Amino acid sequence: MSQCGEILTWLEAGNTLTPAEAYQRFGTLACHSRIAELRARGNVIDCELVRVPSGKTVGRYSMLKVAYG
Repeated sequence: MSQCGEILTWLEAGNTLTPAEAYQRFGTLACHSRIAELRARGNVIDCELVRVPSGKTVGRYSMLKVAYG
């Protein structure tokens, strides 16, 4: 499975993902690019800025739950 496929499966399961976690889990150094590819395919992915223990601010990605009806 491709990195995009693995990331999409992970997010669809209700998990969140930071760039560091994406590297650890899926071996990608280009988390933002993979998320951009998934968004271009029509996936609705949110990015929340969070401060990590090192003091840096990074994006934490998650799937948005879209209500229909």
